[in-house]
Amino acid sequence: MSPFRKFIHQIRIHRHEGVGIWAFRYYKRWKKSQVSNSMKDEMPWISLRAVDFLEKNIRSDFKVFEYGGGGSTLYWSTRVAEVVTVEHDAEWFKHLETSMQSRKNVKWNGCFVGPQTGDLSPNPDPADPDLFSSDDLASKGKNYKDYVLTVDNYPNEYFDVVLIDGRSRASCLKYAFPKLKRGGWLILDNAERIYYTDLNTEIVNQMEMVVGGMCPGLFSVDFSETRIYRKK
Repeated sequence: MSPFRKFIHQIRIHRHEGVGIWAFRYYKRWKKSQVSNSMKDEMPWISLRAVDFLEKNIRSDFKVFEYGGGGSTLYWSTRVAEVVTVEHDAEWFKHLETSMQSRKNVKWNGCFVGPQTGDLSPNPDPADPDLFSSDDLASKGKNYKDYVLTVDNYPNEYFDVVLIDGRSRASCLKYAFPKLKRGGWLILDNAERIYYTDLNTEIVNQMEMVVGGMCPGLFSVDFSETRIYRKK
């Protein structure tokens, strides 16, 4: 199937979610990204609507915390003052460290924190932010408590941006929220998975969504939703 037909197919299957002909404004960038990757292009793997928002609003004095490193880390490294990355995959983290060695213009603190063996409940629910679980098949029988709580190494309201694009995202949302400044942005990727926010309504109600909705994204055929919230 040609890229154009794949794009049309995505519009059709997401029509009930508000996707329409407006999506063609992103077609050229979406198509170009299909033959590249986030590390090569030094771009976050998020929706193009979210990318456009960041390009207009990032400031060079920002401090960023991200769950899950990669192209986003390289992206931040040329645009902000400080980046903190926690990554759950040891091999991928080694690759990221190598890529970041030449980045001298940013303060980067990257760390590998893998999952611990054992669920924290007989019935682990990835929607429950206090169970630190993940619906990822490889994460069965494991918990991400230490990974999620890495953000506790920093004081409250320290970060201007928190990007959640790793494991145990419902937990990341709850525990990273206090570390975000008022007026700061919380970026939740793949937010079409509603269980990320189902049990976090108290926190979500303390933010204003400024970007959302299904949209073409970079490096993936499938459309997805990246939400950007502003902390009130």
